[in-house]
Amino acid sequence: MSQPDKRALLAEGLAAGDDDAALHVRLTGAGISVAAAKYEIDRLAKDPMAAMLRRQTARMAKQDWLLANQQRLAFEAEGGFALDTLDRPAPDLFYRHHYAANRPAKLTGIIDHWPALQRWSLDHFAAVAGNKAVEAQVERERDPDYELAKDDYRRLIRFAELIDWLRKDEPSNDVYLTAYNSGTNAAALGVLWDDLAPIDLLDAKSARDGFFWLGPRGTLTPWHHDLTNNLLMQVIGRKRVRMAPPWAFARMRNSRHCFSDWGNEPLPAGEGDGVTPPVLEAIVGPGEGIFLPVGWWHQVEALDLSASMSFTSFRKPNAHVEDYRSWGAL
Repeated sequence: MSQPDKRALLAEGLAAGDDDAALHVRLTGAGISVAAAKYEIDRLAKDPMAAMLRRQTARMAKQDWLLANQQRLAFEAEGGFALDTLDRPAPDLFYRHHYAANRPAKLTGIIDHWPALQRWSLDHFAAVAGNKAVEAQVERERDPDYELAKDDYRRLIRFAELIDWLRKDEPSNDVYLTAYNSGTNAAALGVLWDDLAPIDLLDAKSARDGFFWLGPRGTLTPWHHDLTNNLLMQVIGRKRVRMAPPWAFARMRNSRHCFSDWGNEPLPAGEGDGVTPPVLEAIVGPGEGIFLPVGWWHQVEALDLSASMSFTSFRKPNAHVEDYRSWGAL
């Protein structure tokens, strides 16, 4: 029988916050002799790496306490843990109580003036841009990590070809034109921006900004968090948006970049438990949207043939990517 790895046991114990007595129990419980356990623990007093790990574990415990208090306050708020719906919100109210507070909201009435709400359809897309070459995510269903490996599924196709495929109205997660394809599609589909108009909540200087999304019912963006604040506005069809707060980080199973190992799991709406996070859920239809604050986990599912726009051009600073890199999070 092989000897247990004493250093690995010690590292696990230190990361768990064990004091010397608990470390001794951990070692002897794994089959280490009492004398050997005492020797290893005595050595830790002179080990700077052990001291640093203990300090880091204490910091993490403090952070966990702070996050637990944020959850308690959210649950105790008037109305409980719930998603606000704001109809034509005044910008000052939105920025103070939602943007600055890192609090999501469902939004209505803010794009009622868009011609797109009457004009957009597959026929309209074909008429104004059907001859254009566009980039889309194609053959996503062959890879469970399609979102993480999205560069592998970028394909150039004729917009008319995508539109003809969408006319079948078959559920699929295989083909999706997403914001990630906007670098290629901004010029090709620029005519669609003629059907939009400025949104009062956004920077008026950025009227031609925004990212176009088009896909069949069944497209699914797995659980992840963005590195910016985002506004998602629905034009055609409906989407279900599930959201989990940043303070539920420990239950979001984040092991890679900004993605959650929950993936496509339809986590239930509610306050969660010791394993699953608290989840807010909303369905947005034509003319409705969701404000998704930076750091909020979310999953988005198309319930119908869907065309959407998303925006990051808020009136306040929204460049959090460099901060993310400077913290060594990438």
